[in-house]
Amino acid sequence: MWLVYGCFYLNRLNIAPVIPLIIEDLKISHAKVGIISAFFFAFYAATQIPAGYLSDLLGPRKIITLGGVTSALANFFFGAGSSLFYLTGVQSINGLGQGGGWGPSVKLLNNWFPEAERGRVLGAYATCVSIFTPLTYALAGYLGKAFGWRVVFWISPLILLPVLLVYWMVVGDYPGGNSRGFRYSPGPLAEKPPVNRKRLSVIFSNKDVRMTCLGFFCLNYITYCNLVWLPAYLYESYGLTVAKAGFLAGAYPLVGLAARPFGGYLSDVTFDGRRKPLLLIGLSFILLSTIFLAVSNDLRWAIVLIVSVGFFDQLISSLFFALQLDLIPAELAGSGTGLLDAGGHLGSMSAMFFSGLLVDMFGSYKPVFLVLSVLAATGIGAVLFIRESKYDHLSRG
Repeated sequence: MWLVYGCFYLNRLNIAPVIPLIIEDLKISHAKVGIISAFFFAFYAATQIPAGYLSDLLGPRKIITLGGVTSALANFFFGAGSSLFYLTGVQSINGLGQGGGWGPSVKLLNNWFPEAERGRVLGAYATCVSIFTPLTYALAGYLGKAFGWRVVFWISPLILLPVLLVYWMVVGDYPGGNSRGFRYSPGPLAEKPPVNRKRLSVIFSNKDVRMTCLGFFCLNYITYCNLVWLPAYLYESYGLTVAKAGFLAGAYPLVGLAARPFGGYLSDVTFDGRRKPLLLIGLSFILLSTIFLAVSNDLRWAIVLIVSVGFFDQLISSLFFALQLDLIPAELAGSGTGLLDAGGHLGSMSAMFFSGLLVDMFGSYKPVFLVLSVLAATGIGAVLFIRESKYDHLSRG
């Protein structure tokens, strides 16, 4: 499971290190590259709720496999394109495929592990993102520099597809196989049918769920603005090579190796299953770090601040999903996770276009980091309004 989702990232963020090469080769602006990525995340977000719903209905294994194959094929075709219309269309298909990854994966983890370990399990699982993102930067940066940006999108799928095949043959939806006869699911609601329109509508209408989605929207804007644009920021602002910019940008996700499991441990053990205090702490540090990053002109100081944002971003990112699972019935874990991820990736979509537009308008990344500060402050406000309670309070709306 861990390896499969890591390989999803090889086919998602491989564009980030080669953005300068695409801009130079195709003679397009930052905003147009932002449009390509924005459509990716728009379709990614649109897929989240259907993918989560189908993982509840059909099982996560099928949805993850189908999504991975779709993403791999889209990457192959992206490497053959040149026009803005074509590249945007193919990346949109890639977004559809990538949308079958995270929500069903959380559903799968929810099937396999008990509630008491939820924060730690999600934190440990998400370390695949922390490892495979810098690997993606390094591989894409090297291939792009040595062979051109198109080769990047032909190699990444060749890694994902064999891993998917092994996953399909080995991993079941539940411990012991694909039978629905075994699951960790507390409370009487777990015995009810998994598809229930009334309870789905309750999830959509609940204020705490909506505030969780808003907070995750803000965090995801920050996350993917950095993951996609940091290599270009370092390349353009400090005159680094594509490979070196990608290597240094890899520090942002790499610190998640410590931050993600640490955040899960703090939430489960130190805060006794509470997510809200740690979310507020993380967003506060991100707010301060992005403000300082906006005024930094020194590469070493910028790297320190990038690492700071990356650490606190990844310390709390999985906890939004743990909080969402705390707020909803276990049999709707896929649907609830899909809703949260959809809301979050509306933030990613916005970050792609508006960040590129700001760079074109001001010729600098400083306004981009100031916007991230505003988003962190908004996220703090959203989290403050969340009532941290279990799913039996959903009916209060």
